[in-house]
Amino acid sequence: MTEAERSSWLGDLGFYITADRVAEDRVTENVHRAAVAEIAVNDRVQQAADGPGFRLDRDHAERMVQKAKEILEHLRNDQTITQSLERMRSAAEDPVSMGFTKAATWNGDQPGAFAYGAGHVRLEMLYLKELVKRLEKALGRTAENDRESGEALKGGVQEGAI
Repeated sequence: MTEAERSSWLGDLGFYITADRVAEDRVTENVHRAAVAEIAVNDRVQQAADGPGFRLDRDHAERMVQKAKEILEHLRNDQTITQSLERMRSAAEDPVSMGFTKAATWNGDQPGAFAYGAGHVRLEMLYLKELVKRLEKALGRTAENDRESGEALKGGVQEGAI
């Protein structure tokens, strides 16, 4: 038999003969149970250390921040349109035009279709702003840190330290 034939499809397959299959099954079952318990304990310990939330690698978080900022920019453009639709005036003073305008914008304190749309865009923007803020905080980039660094830099330049 050549070396190539020996390393064929059965090359990685091992055969094991045991005298007591029941005892081996119990050991395997106990090892599995212990492994599952260990994983559960490790997860609880890790969550207690980190608190509830998500774990992301830096690259993924950076991409999420970038994508959220891009979406925010699109939503700012959409907000201009939705606000003008929400504040739309009736084309005429006839009952049909007035009825449409009320159904589309506001009927007293009840929002219409365009008002709901504008509100939805505002809520999306609030959500994304909060998401960006939290991700940047997790990445160690915050507006306060940037502002403090800028002020410290100004102070150093004025004092001649830098």
